[in-house]
Amino acid sequence: MRALLTVLALLVAAPARAATPLPLAERQVVTLEFTRPVARLATTDPDLLLLDAAAGRLRVTALRAGRAQVDVIFDDGATATFDVKVEPARAAAAPPAAVPGEVLLSVGEARRLPAPGLARVLLEENGVARAQAEAAAVVVTGLSPGRSSIVLVDGAGRRTTVPLRVLP
Repeated sequence: MRALLTVLALLVAAPARAATPLPLAERQVVTLEFTRPVARLATTDPDLLLLDAAAGRLRVTALRAGRAQVDVIFDDGATATFDVKVEPARAAAAPPAAVPGEVLLSVGEARRLPAPGLARVLLEENGVARAQAEAAAVVVTGLSPGRSSIVLVDGAGRRTTVPLRVLP
């Protein structure tokens, strides 16, 4: 008797329609093309997606992160269902923290560093920065992203190493 009830329950229950997964990233736009013209659209979250249908095409724009179901109803009454999952856009990573005493520059930025009693300037020649001695200072200009170092030598021969980092 119990088996009969189970079979009847399965027969009466409407078969679950499987939705086609449609993974997107926030701010992504995809165009879906169909062989039949799109008559109507329905979605469970209209704030998640921007839907634009024209003839047999559907343009889907992901506005924010989340999940929604989209039903595409065609002119002949057939329906295609999509399970849309929008992943959030990742924030840009902050540049790593500066090493104590490190001079941070952007590409093209010039900075004047005080250097009393300066006799010579030694720069690691790797194309990251340019250094030019001026009286009691050094003007450092960022040329390309990367790390370098400057050695400032005073009249008594004492050396001071200044680490540099040039950011894009």
